[in-house]
Amino acid sequence: MSYTIDSDENSDYMYNIIAGIINEIGPRPPCSENERKASKWIQKELEKFCENVVIEDFFCRPGAFLGFLKVVVLLTIISTIIFLFSSYNSIFKMFFSAIPLGIMVFIFYIIYKSFLHYEEFLTPLFKKKRSQNVVGTIKPSGVVKKRIIFLGHIDSTLFNVMHYTKHGYGYYIVKGIASLLFFLLIFSFQLINGIIQHNLEVFLIVMNSLVIILPVFLAIFFLVIARTEKIFFGVFKTMTISSALIILADVFYSFIIISIAFLFNQQSTLIDTALILLLINIPSCICMYFFQSKNASPGAIDNLTAVAICNCIAKILHDWKIQEIPLFPKNTEINILICGSEEAGLKGSQAFAERHAEEYNKINTTCINFESINNSRNLNIYSKETTTGTILDEEINKDLLKISEDLKIKSQITVMPPYGGGTDGAGLVRGGLRATTIEGFIRDDYLFSYHSKRDCLDLINKERRPGTDYGTNWKNRNVRCAMENALKIAIGYIKLVDGR
Repeated sequence: MSYTIDSDENSDYMYNIIAGIINEIGPRPPCSENERKASKWIQKELEKFCENVVIEDFFCRPGAFLGFLKVVVLLTIISTIIFLFSSYNSIFKMFFSAIPLGIMVFIFYIIYKSFLHYEEFLTPLFKKKRSQNVVGTIKPSGVVKKRIIFLGHIDSTLFNVMHYTKHGYGYYIVKGIASLLFFLLIFSFQLINGIIQHNLEVFLIVMNSLVIILPVFLAIFFLVIARTEKIFFGVFKTMTISSALIILADVFYSFIIISIAFLFNQQSTLIDTALILLLINIPSCICMYFFQSKNASPGAIDNLTAVAICNCIAKILHDWKIQEIPLFPKNTEINILICGSEEAGLKGSQAFAERHAEEYNKINTTCINFESINNSRNLNIYSKETTTGTILDEEINKDLLKISEDLKIKSQITVMPPYGGGTDGAGLVRGGLRATTIEGFIRDDYLFSYHSKRDCLDLINKERRPGTDYGTNWKNRNVRCAMENALKIAIGYIKLVDGR
């Protein structure tokens, strides 16, 4: 008896999952009431297909993940204000240079721990809240000898800087990081000057030149150089006019500040340079301080596409069972995991893995995470997440690539770009489970819809389209086909594992 995976019925089912959550519940910030409502909505849906569906609560501090940006902005301002007092005699110069330098070193440590390691480093500053995972279990017809976990996250978030500036996001991020490095140099050399009493005129000239050049260099970089596939994977290739104007406006503002400063102060010092550097970074400080909104995006692509795929896997297995199709797993248990608080630093997936890893690893357990599936032309299977430094499972990846080739679905094993953050695949690995991530987000679309209000139901094509119709821009991608491709790979993986 045959069964078509990418049927109209299954495709419509996935679309209706996304539409149902967006229309009935709306945006779902981590640990919010809407996130919980959506989880219960999914629980009821999975109960149609699974033997057992439970909600597992866990606690985390959602504000601690990106809340470090507010701390970084405030500490940068405080360190600069303290540095202003280093203009007095050598003892004061040393003291009021050493303190800002220490603060700046601490700032880089915060960034290292909070973003590059996804650790809740500043937890005492933020409130603990409840989130939840939904876990559906489908037992095989025989003895459980293996287990596969398919997952995606249900929460969503909104980055103000991305929503309002689009491609200006990269400009402000890079400008902010470069300026922090400049502050580090200025504070360091002022301290050295206080110790050895050496003339820093050459260094002052160099720093003033760099501060003047920085906005222009970054504008040229993002408006011209970065518009190639070789830079940031083509993210800035299709920059909007509004984004370009935002960048040019920042350059104009910076030159106004620099011109006024040098007009009224011909004999500048490192203190003047630090103050100018802070003033020209006021737009960056505003962007970083208000980086994340208290509200959230509708999260259609990121990541209800994954939720829809996972639910459809459960539906297909249920169809096989009631229709007595011999493809139903004989010895492989299937878990459907819908995570909460991924946008708070992968907290749901890590909590799940930490709770179950010891028990689950008694048999062969593998996990496949789906993330932002909108590319019907190509799917990425990640071997490593650059930001989090997480190595994903090589054996699973080889199986997925082989299945893709057999199905004639274009995919590739690749490394997640450093600007991409982390996925729940990393959360599972950190918690002790074998996992990988399939991601299907088109880089050209990244700053148009990612973590903005534009990530809405309109991005999901209401009608099915041929697989060769990839769409021409971020507004009309063939998302249904992308989900169907990921779905077929997942079902192929179940067949492969259960048949071994």
